[in-house]
Amino acid sequence: MADMTLVIADKNYCLWPLPAWLCLKVAGQEFDEILVRFGDADRREQMLHHGPTGRVPVLRHKNFTIWDSLAICEYAADLAPKALLWPTSISARAVARSFAAEMHATGGAYPGAVRHIIFSLDTNVRRRTNPVIPTAQVQEAIDHLIETWSRLRSEYGQTGPFLFGHFTIADAMSAHLVNRLTTYRILVPDHIQTYMDAVRSHPAMVQWIAEAEAEGWILPSAEIDTTKMP
Repeated sequence: MADMTLVIADKNYCLWPLPAWLCLKVAGQEFDEILVRFGDADRREQMLHHGPTGRVPVLRHKNFTIWDSLAICEYAADLAPKALLWPTSISARAVARSFAAEMHATGGAYPGAVRHIIFSLDTNVRRRTNPVIPTAQVQEAIDHLIETWSRLRSEYGQTGPFLFGHFTIADAMSAHLVNRLTTYRILVPDHIQTYMDAVRSHPAMVQWIAEAEAEGWILPSAEIDTTKMP
């Protein structure tokens, strides 16, 4: 048994724990998993048992608890500096932190905020719909995300396929959005598809996807067939 435990929910239906899970894997940390299913009648009670907010992820390490996904990512970076979960340049690191914080906070309610994607495109890793035509509001958020990814790749990503060249917390915080755009077959430019393919091909991401696809239960509310946003 590892001395570190990560509490998550369904890997297929809940991507909020994904950034923390990816960063712990990239940092080479061994950890046990506790999975609380969305379909459990006592889901809220189970989550409150593990963390003060009743949400996931929650990381328990030795004698203390971390109950925020970005804080867990930061902790993984502190545990394994050689994993380079932040860029080495102080300016690039500040930009990466700004971007990760925006993704973590879902960007508020302003036009173009990532929350419009999150609240409109449900998480479902193994599903593939017909191509979805987003509403104007959701498309504006997608366009903002694509523009940001493009800018970061252009300014900082020359040394590798990720936003800052090598895989960082910024990519971990983007991973659930990559999966959502893939699930709903959202049309993106070729260079963004290349970035998304790099994220989904990362060994840790490949493992998460395989384990999500292997989950044998169904959450009916996330399986409704639609080809257009309401």
